[in-house]
Amino acid sequence: MSSQFDRLDEIAEEVAKGNKERTGVLSIGERLYVALSANSIQMLDDMGYTVAEALARLGSEWTNELVERWKYRGNPKA
Repeated sequence: MSSQFDRLDEIAEEVAKGNKERTGVLSIGERLYVALSANSIQMLDDMGYTVAEALARLGSEWTNELVERWKYRGNPKA
């Protein structure tokens, strides 16, 4: 599963820089993970999710993975 999160983290970095090309083939859960990782409130809003709803949809396993991978990375848009 680590390679899946590695791929999603790579996509999140692209999304943070404005490139959303690779998000179309993702599942809803994957897109939510990417939106949260990319710090993209606009992407969440476009999907019709709040931050709380997105976290609830991801579930504890994916949310924990997101936090562990991104807690020290800072804002990916910077």
